[in-house]
Amino acid sequence: MAHWKRFIYVVIALFSLQLTARAQETETFVHTIKQGETVYSIARTYQVSPESILKLNPTASTGIKAGETLTIPQQQNGTQEKRFHTIQAGETLYKLTKTYQVSADDICKANPGLTAENFKAGMVIRIPASTTPVNTTPVKETAQPQGVAQSGCREMHKVKRKETLYSIARDFNLTEAELKAANPEMNEPGYKLRKGDFVCIPFPKPEKPKEIIPTNEELMGKKAVSAPQKLIRMGVILPFKGGSADNDKMIEFYRGVLMAVEEIKKSGTSVDVFAYDSGKSAGDIKAVVNSHPITNLDFIIGPLYPEQIAPLSKFCQQHHIKLVVPFSSLGDNVYENPYYYAINPPKSYQFAEASRLTTELFGKDNVIFLEGTENDKDAAAFIDATRKRLQQNGSKANRLKLNDDEIKWMEAMTQYKDNVIIPNSSGIKLLNQLFPKLKEFTKKNPEYRIKLVGYPEWQTYASNHLENFYQFNTYAYSSFFRNPLNGNADEFENAYQKAFHTPTLVSWPRFGMLGFDTAIYFLKGISTYGEAFDQHLSQIITTSYQHRFDFQRISNWSGFINREVEFIHYSPSHSIELIRLKK
Repeated sequence: MAHWKRFIYVVIALFSLQLTARAQETETFVHTIKQGETVYSIARTYQVSPESILKLNPTASTGIKAGETLTIPQQQNGTQEKRFHTIQAGETLYKLTKTYQVSADDICKANPGLTAENFKAGMVIRIPASTTPVNTTPVKETAQPQGVAQSGCREMHKVKRKETLYSIARDFNLTEAELKAANPEMNEPGYKLRKGDFVCIPFPKPEKPKEIIPTNEELMGKKAVSAPQKLIRMGVILPFKGGSADNDKMIEFYRGVLMAVEEIKKSGTSVDVFAYDSGKSAGDIKAVVNSHPITNLDFIIGPLYPEQIAPLSKFCQQHHIKLVVPFSSLGDNVYENPYYYAINPPKSYQFAEASRLTTELFGKDNVIFLEGTENDKDAAAFIDATRKRLQQNGSKANRLKLNDDEIKWMEAMTQYKDNVIIPNSSGIKLLNQLFPKLKEFTKKNPEYRIKLVGYPEWQTYASNHLENFYQFNTYAYSSFFRNPLNGNADEFENAYQKAFHTPTLVSWPRFGMLGFDTAIYFLKGISTYGEAFDQHLSQIITTSYQHRFDFQRISNWSGFINREVEFIHYSPSHSIELIRLKK
């Protein structure tokens, strides 16, 4: 009795495990963390709450790193409107159409970034609800011949002397089992094959037609064909009216856009520009899109204010219009709108790229994190990302406080490598305290080679600290830079003043240059590649005065963020260069 109880318990336990496994298969999926992602950004990508991710991944509350995996819950919206699927090794798009009963075309439409090249194990794709029947062609069964006198026999064979079941089956390309099935008497006890007997020779079994399995390339269909587009319709929706500082900057930005329009016209491309005042509120934006005929624009640049992004993004997504957001990094709509282009990306992605550059350039040097008296959240995030990357590469950074004495400074440094100091603040206050200390230290200890690594804001301090930047071999990461030593900057500003009879504003960034760089990139790309614009983003080459672009999708169904980050290097030779590393 005990044996049976144990047996029943094991069966129930195994059944429970199977149910649990099936529930996990359907209710969760696996996401591989990429550089720059946070729990929040991953939650936005899949439209679930950060708390639901942390519930399934408790250790993520202390931090996540690229390459690790997270278990993500499926959306709990009570419908099967869309699901997420992690591609498994050996899976194909065709197999997924069978599994989910969704057409390949619908899957591709739900994942505009999906290609045959990036369809790989570990990638997450969105599975839409089934709306289009899966294309299955029924296989017609071949009618079986009636045979001799409608007997079902191909022929009646008269047994010859010395023939056996084996030899007859062999001569007619049959198995003995097939021969016996056509002659039931052969299965009777005591049956013997005799000379002169007639044996039914059956028709060979019809071969099952082989299923033709299309490749990913065949199912994904043809990509948009690159073709020059000679008329481009561009919208600009920004706050032009009001006389405030913001309005002045937006007017300068728009003038930069117009300079780009004049530039692209030289190549024979015509541009229709539709400019509208955005106001300040979400309601103002809705009024603009509802009262003007702009549903057939190729792209729209704007808005300025974060609260206006959502309604404009929704409009652009509905009408398949590219939306270029040059200013705010707070637009979560980039996670769900495939037509969204964020010039200014979420900070976590910038920190990730900056830490990659720092590690690749200085990973073999003696890196020192310098602690000042200020708390800088962004600097702390950059330092944390850099520290983790160094650890992954087997390197260790030292820590030093600004007010430590000379002995501790010497203990943190080495004479055998470059000493790379990274302050924990981007503010000018720390630099004002740091440079005198560095000068005193290097005067007493000239054997130590020092480099400084810092932040985008340091560009604005160059007027006061340019010589110090040169002296201490300074590097500052940034997604944009106007080089005052480059003749291009003067060329643009002279052209601007000639065209509009006023100089550019002294600002950071220079808004006229930002307007030009943004517009010329999209105008050049669309005029060259037309509908295939998205497929050639890395091939769009333009003359940029301040901003450069490296647009990448966050997911297969998302919009694009600008991942461009470079180092501004203030060299001891009194030159300034941009350092960009291949990805």
